[in-house]
Amino acid sequence: MDEKLVKEVIFSFREVQRKTHHVLAEEAANREITTTQLLAIRELQKESDLTLGELAERMKLGKSTVSGIVDRLVKAGFLKRTRNESNRRALSLELTEKGATKAAETYHVFFNRLEPILEIGEERLKEMLEMHQEIITILEREGARD
Repeated sequence: MDEKLVKEVIFSFREVQRKTHHVLAEEAANREITTTQLLAIRELQKESDLTLGELAERMKLGKSTVSGIVDRLVKAGFLKRTRNESNRRALSLELTEKGATKAAETYHVFFNRLEPILEIGEERLKEMLEMHQEIITILEREGARD
């Protein structure tokens, strides 16, 4: 087994993720929002009317952490809390138009900045995606053995 090659591949993934996160953080900061707040908004774009606990679970963060994020997003006018119709004691989180606009603007600029990645070529990018999926499948299979 070529352990060095495996390490290089894994560290390469980490470096790509780190650099793309840096670009997203810059664009978010330019729009006076944090990446974590932006990710919370993104989760609510995918599925609206989540409870705080559901949002925390999807973000893989603690409820107390997400509570602070939500408080700031509500204060900024990006989210609103509403009573859950099925459980009057629970509050649901709902994205406002202002929040949806903020996310759309930020992601638009973010992906425009990453567009030069297309210089690699469509075929090579598709091959890379296939390889990533193969690696994910292997890791999931290996994880199931534990």
